[in-house]
Amino acid sequence: MTPPIAKLRFQTPTEAVITGRGFYQLEEDALYVQVGPFDNSRRFFSYLEGDHVRLDIDRHGRLIFIEVDVARRHWQVADNLCFPENARESDIRWLDFRKTITDPQLITNRLRTILRLEFACANPSRAYRPAEHIVIETDENDHLVAIWIEDIIDDLAGQEIAAYRKQVRGSEHFFEQKRS
Repeated sequence: MTPPIAKLRFQTPTEAVITGRGFYQLEEDALYVQVGPFDNSRRFFSYLEGDHVRLDIDRHGRLIFIEVDVARRHWQVADNLCFPENARESDIRWLDFRKTITDPQLITNRLRTILRLEFACANPSRAYRPAEHIVIETDENDHLVAIWIEDIIDDLAGQEIAAYRKQVRGSEHFFEQKRS
């Protein structure tokens, strides 16, 4: 039996669900997934890292970025892959970090707009949504089973991710002004 990758803790979110998005970098053959805005409270602190997958975590234990350094032509295609729609919104904290992990199995749909990073062969018992377009599945003991990313878009020269970051910064600034 494979040891668990990471233990997670879940809380009811106190704010609106954050944005999240996957960008497939065509010239690098890599997937970059931004989870929430980059700001002073959400800066890189630690990681879980394999040979081809890296999960960046902030100082509060929140996932902030995923990098998958495997060309999508090597992702396993599954015809019946369906993004989990019934996931509960949640504030997820990663309790394990600064570890080397085994790279997950990468499973995608024919259009390669959905990716499931399968870290364990266990049947998931729970599904949580930490951000738009991202779902985390766990076993009954809250250990990571899989991470799902949906609505992945192609990006050339980082133009789409740069526009996305600018949009996220603009909307965060807008909501901060409304609160004050």
